Amino acid sequence: MKNNIIFCFIFWSFLANSQELKTGRDKIAVLKSKKSVKIDDSKVDSLFLQKKKNLLTATWDTPFGYSSVKSNHAPIGPYMGNGDVGVVCHTSENSQTFRISKVDFVTDGWSDWAGTGPAALPVGGVQIIVKSPVTRGFNYQMDQLGNELRMNTATAQPVKMKSWIAVNDNVMVTELTTTANTPINISVETFADSANAPYTTTSEVNNQVAQVTRQTKTAGARWISKAGISTRIIGAAATLIAVSKSQVNSSFVLTNAKTIYVLTNISGGGKTNNAKLPAAYTLLRSADVSGVARLRKAKAAWWKDMWSRSYVETNDELLDRHYLSSIYFLASAYNEHSPACGGMYGVWNMSDSMMYHGDIHLNYNSQAGFYSVFSANRPEIAKPFYNFIESIVPDGKRRAQTDMGSVHPSLAGKSFRGAVFLVGGLGIGVPYNYYWKQTMNAPFNVPLFSWYYEYTGDKDFLRNRAYPFIRECGDFYEDYMKKEAYGNTYRYSITTGAHEDSWDLNPPSDLGFVEQTFSLLLKYSKLLNVDAERRALWNDILSHLPKYKVVMPTKNPNKGLPVFAKNEAGWDYPNHMIQMHPVYPCEVLDLLSNPDTLQIARNTVDYYEVSQKGFSGSMNSLGLSGFIMAARVGFNPDVIIQNLRTLVSRAKPNFLINDGHHGAEKTALIETINSMMLQTLDSTLYLFPNWPKSAAKFTRLRTKGAFLVSANYDGKMVSGLKVFSEKGTRCYLDNPWKGNVIQITENGKLIASSKVGDRYCFMTKPGSTYILIPVKYGSSSHDSLKIL
Repeated sequence: MKNNIIFCFIFWSFLANSQELKTGRDKIAVLKSKKSVKIDDSKVDSLFLQKKKNLLTATWDTPFGYSSVKSNHAPIGPYMGNGDVGVVCHTSENSQTFRISKVDFVTDGWSDWAGTGPAALPVGGVQIIVKSPVTRGFNYQMDQLGNELRMNTATAQPVKMKSWIAVNDNVMVTELTTTANTPINISVETFADSANAPYTTTSEVNNQVAQVTRQTKTAGARWISKAGISTRIIGAAATLIAVSKSQVNSSFVLTNAKTIYVLTNISGGGKTNNAKLPAAYTLLRSADVSGVARLRKAKAAWWKDMWSRSYVETNDELLDRHYLSSIYFLASAYNEHSPACGGMYGVWNMSDSMMYHGDIHLNYNSQAGFYSVFSANRPEIAKPFYNFIESIVPDGKRRAQTDMGSVHPSLAGKSFRGAVFLVGGLGIGVPYNYYWKQTMNAPFNVPLFSWYYEYTGDKDFLRNRAYPFIRECGDFYEDYMKKEAYGNTYRYSITTGAHEDSWDLNPPSDLGFVEQTFSLLLKYSKLLNVDAERRALWNDILSHLPKYKVVMPTKNPNKGLPVFAKNEAGWDYPNHMIQMHPVYPCEVLDLLSNPDTLQIARNTVDYYEVSQKGFSGSMNSLGLSGFIMAARVGFNPDVIIQNLRTLVSRAKPNFLINDGHHGAEKTALIETINSMMLQTLDSTLYLFPNWPKSAAKFTRLRTKGAFLVSANYDGKMVSGLKVFSEKGTRCYLDNPWKGNVIQITENGKLIASSKVGDRYCFMTKPGSTYILIPVKYGSSSHDSLKIL
């Protein structure tokens, strides 16, 4: 009987596909009769991005001094970076100052309320002064699309400065030009930050190269770091003088005859107490105009590729700006070639007292900074983060075995396998801070390790990096969770901190990570053919997890609808949705979940983020992942967009949402928009699953299965659907044209597909692009297939 059913299904599938192919051939014949024009994707990309150039150019019409951009958190002024070096600028009418930091310039032994340990420091900077009477005409621009900072001085003899930073060489270039008919005296001050005495500085003149250094704390430190800033003038003879132990001044004359280049190299860092000044000197002495041109060309090519990876059109300038400027932030802050991973403020450290030590904050803030890079088709941006996490696993394993009493007194003397992370750490591989009673700081990274494989199909990464890390988290949960009698059966319970310094029984925030961890271990162990003997326990845990606690809301206003509580005791406040981790980033509750459960999830969003104003209030302090959660459960898209606009409208002149505490997680608007336009659920692509009834489009969003997908939407109908397959995996698609069948072509040739209900399936080839269109069809054979 079973074989007969299978045969029947195949027979009807053949009939339906045959009819679809015939219909498709007829349609293609019509299309071929028309003159076709091939559109170059690169030209389409260039046109789109060029239209956004003004949108991505921040402008200042009056000078902005140091006090207006000084920050111990995210940058407030114009900024640029290459993942290793960060630059933030401030100005006067006749000068520009570049404040410079390096990602691995980290001191040991700095103490504040968050603990004692490593802390990110600034290195110093470069100031360029035009010695001409001050007048009018000041203008400053941060061109994110072109990755340039441009200044017009307000001086009688006007000077234009154009600054940029090389991508994989730590060289900052400032190009100086003038239209003045008389020579202009220019001074360049290269300085090490000398604000705090414990951090010693040096300065020297080395054959037309100005060099300064700054050193981290030495007394009682586990390591010493030393970084250097070296400057050389190209195109003019310069006079150099070391004016102090921390500063060298270079003087030269600028004329309208040619461009003068100020080259700045940032060197050293790390734990070796070596600023690497000889290498910096050699690099700058060998530099010439043609070398600068090569750096500029390489920089332009890198950013052109970065910008064209993917993009969306929301037809809302506020959202489009923050979406694209968030990509600028991420691409500037994290680079796979960087020697370390930047913290939640990226690489911009302007203060010796950075908030939270300028750390990688592991109970949400730093992970959320990487949420968007996968669907946005820039997964390599997360690579420095993986390096950091793997570097602290040995410390985490030691803590799980010997330090559980510091997590909570009730755990004193207990020992577990796996890893337990502190809340914070610096990207050079040094953890610090406290536990805050939380055990999820390691599992919080499981989604990121999983996503790199899921979105790229990189099986080597899965085998060698993702699976081993996820298994460490599984080892911990196996030992830590308590198997206890429950009713007529049993369950596996967890007691941990749902939020900082709380102590909770079965919080959904942690149960989501438990479910995700063991679900992935089951999936990946089968894929890799390993750990078969452990699957029975993993299945047992998954089938005996506690349910998420549901309560009636206790705070007013509310709509009197049941919501998920933060723990089994019924805690339902404050108004950030940690109990929605099962939705995101854990992805164990989604649009395909039980409708009743999904409705409770929507109620939870409505209560916390609308009635209690979490979207516009605390979510601005704690990040934007609440919006992703809302998008992933199908919450009212108009409300999501309205509140996103409210937050984005508060952005600083440099387009960053800045709350005084957090940084990179504000880029999660990217994933919010992407999730509203495209989701992968049960290996199936869903187009515009939660977008308002308004026009939008996306280009080359990356999905699980290693597909790059593009599509348009006019508020009613999807069009322009293209799927590019990187790995040649099987593609599943929820039919966006309900009532029609889908015709699929590759290079003009029809591709066979199968379907069950509205779920289409077709095989792909690596490197091939597939065009999908709707075809009207309603034969009896098709109806029979739907019934089957």
